[in-house]
Parts: sequence; structure tokens; C-alpha cells
Amino acid sequence: MQIRNVTSSDLNAVLALNQGALEGVGTLDADRLQWIVGLADQALVADVGGDVGGFGITIAPGTAYDSPNYRWFEERFESHCYLDRIVVSPGHRRTGIASLLYAQIEATLPVTLEIYAEPPNEVSLAFHAARGYEEIGRLPQDNGKVAAMFVKQPPRLGS
Repeated sequence: MQIRNVTSSDLNAVLALNQGALEGVGTLDADRLQWIVGLADQALVADVGGDVGGFGITIAPGTAYDSPNYRWFEERFESHCYLDRIVVSPGHRRTGIASLLYAQIEATLPVTLEIYAEPPNEVSLAFHAARGYEEIGRLPQDNGKVAAMFVKQPPRLGS
């Protein structure tokens, strides 16, 4: 397994994974995905023998990204890495893909993200708690759900 940058040949697989995980991420079409990848600070895939086993997209501060969740963090953090979405394919779950993606993403800047708290996404909430994410607020969503807003500080040098 290799974590690498998304290429144009990965976009159909990334879109299919995203659309298969709408309980935890927002819907996309091909144009919107390409736009987000163009804004991305990091657009990563987990390449498992030529298959896209998962992906992650982060957005740096100061972009034109129109996500209300991103904007919420922009109002509160000068420097952060907004984790827009991570998805692991059902056939590759519990293989360490998410942990590898997170390890790369969490390396240098505070990571900000949201998780549905109402109704709760219990698996994601537990995963992020185990990784040291702290809830710092809640934001009602347009779809009637409520997102819990989280941050994790990067590791300190020398620790």
C-alpha cells in the first residue's frame, strides 16, 4: 500500500468512493470534485495494488472553498489544515488506510474537521477521540443534522 497524490486517473474511483459514503461526507459530482481537488492542500489516495482503497482531501486556510464548515474554522483559526473528507472503501476497512492517511495529514498543522453528532456517527466519533481530537463547538447543517467541530494539534518537536 502506498499513500500518494491523487492523479486525474483516480478521480472516477474517488468520486465513486465518496458517493458510496454519503452517511459521513457531502455529495459530489465530477465537476465539484475536480474543483475541490484544485483547491486542495493535500489530495491523497491509498493505492492498494493499483486500486484506490481510500482517499483524503485537506484544504489550507485562505481559499475560496465555500463549505460552511470550512468557513466556521476560518473564522477561528489563522493556521489550520481543514480535513474536508476521508473515505476508505468498504473492502479495505480495518487495514490501516485511515491511520496512514491521518498520520500524513496530522504531521504539521492543527487539523480541523467535523463529524455528525446529531444523529451521531459513533464509529467516526470514537476513531477521532482515540486519535486525540477535541470537540470545540457544534454547527447545525443544512440537512437538519448537527456537526461537532473538532481540532487536533500537531505533535510537538522532540516528543
